[in-house]
Amino acid sequence: MNHLVRVTAHWALLAHIYISMAGLTLAVLFGATGLALNHSDFGFSTPRVTTSTITFDKDFVAHADQTAIEHHLREKLGIQSRSTDYHDDPDQIQVTYAIPGARTVVTINRKDGTAEVEKESRGLMGKLGDLHKGFDTGRVWSWTIDVAALLIITSSMTGIVTLLALRARRRLGFTVGALGVLTVLVIYVLWVPR
Repeated sequence: MNHLVRVTAHWALLAHIYISMAGLTLAVLFGATGLALNHSDFGFSTPRVTTSTITFDKDFVAHADQTAIEHHLREKLGIQSRSTDYHDDPDQIQVTYAIPGARTVVTINRKDGTAEVEKESRGLMGKLGDLHKGFDTGRVWSWTIDVAALLIITSSMTGIVTLLALRARRRLGFTVGALGVLTVLVIYVLWVPR
């Protein structure tokens, strides 16, 4: 039995070390962006909005399909991403291109072919905040967030297994862990609005 405990503790420690190191960059990124999101009132991500006007041929607007309009807009405005929203009604067409930290909304007037282009940029902190939340980041980044969460959970669990094997530190370690859980519960019960 003692051999089994040592072997389990050894592999848990190795897993804890290497999983923690594999997830280090993601843990720091999500920790820093979470802190920035929690303090968005510091003014780091104040939106900058610019507007401009472009003109389309009326016949093109009248007969073009969604793919043609989106392609034309990407070329004309130098946008690399695909549209994230498209609305087409008898009076106007509205196309939105959103990426982390920025958004471009183009509203095309069907009658005269004029289009208002509104570009919003929220800077580096806006970009990091959107990456943290997974807004307009695509499927691969969504998977990256999931992997980061799994690495943090696994690192925590292997840390607990390692602590179990450390007799001299076990009591203090679990006491500190229990105080952490209790602190979070007390904060939730006393200060989080319900």
